[in-house]
Amino acid sequence: MRNIIVGTAGHVDHGKTCLIKALTGVNTDRLKEEQKRGITIELGFAQLEHEEGLRIGIIDVPGHEKFVKNMLAGIGGD
Repeated sequence: MRNIIVGTAGHVDHGKTCLIKALTGVNTDRLKEEQKRGITIELGFAQLEHEEGLRIGIIDVPGHEKFVKNMLAGIGGD
C-alpha cells in the first residue's frame, strides 16, 4: 500500500474543511469552539483509501491569521 500526505492551504472560509468532509465524510473541526465559530483552530486529520492500494492522509490546517502557528505545525514535517 502506498501512502500520500495532503495538506490544505487557503484563507479562512475558502472551504478546506467542507472539501475534506465531502471527500472523506469526516468533519475535521472536532472542537466545540471550532464548530461554534465555524473556523478551524487546531489541525484536523482525515484519511481516504483508494481502491488501488493508495492511502491518502489529509491534514486540515487553519486559514485564519490568528492561528498561523497551528497552520505551520501542519505544513512542516520531519
